Amino acid sequence: MSIVTWLFIVFGLALVNMLVGTAGIRSFLANTRMISSTMDLDNFKRLVRRQMFQALLQMALLGAGLVLGIYALVKEEAGLLLILVLNAVIFASGQMGKGFEERARSLKVSDPLLESRYKAVCHTWVHKPFPDF
Repeated sequence: MSIVTWLFIVFGLALVNMLVGTAGIRSFLANTRMISSTMDLDNFKRLVRRQMFQALLQMALLGAGLVLGIYALVKEEAGLLLILVLNAVIFASGQMGKGFEERARSLKVSDPLLESRYKAVCHTWVHKPFPDF
């Protein structure tokens, strides 16, 4: 397979990974308007765990895309425009999903005890590579 084919595969997988992640958040938000029970919090934790592992996968895919893109440019098997377009598609689609993540991290919580646990999960989601809850 050519380097360009591998580029399309890697960036295609990254796009699918991002779309699956965004769909998961949208589904959660459609079913959960606020955190009002431990069940809601547990569902949120499951969502965040998936998101965190998908983020790690995304970093690996985009790292591979970076290496392949540089290699393709050096070997002159792909043009800079192709590399930029592939990255722009991933960036734009990621920006579209960002609002859903922010909504999921700003849900209302009915119970102060649940709120502190919810905020701790949100902090982990944003600041740590692996779930610790």
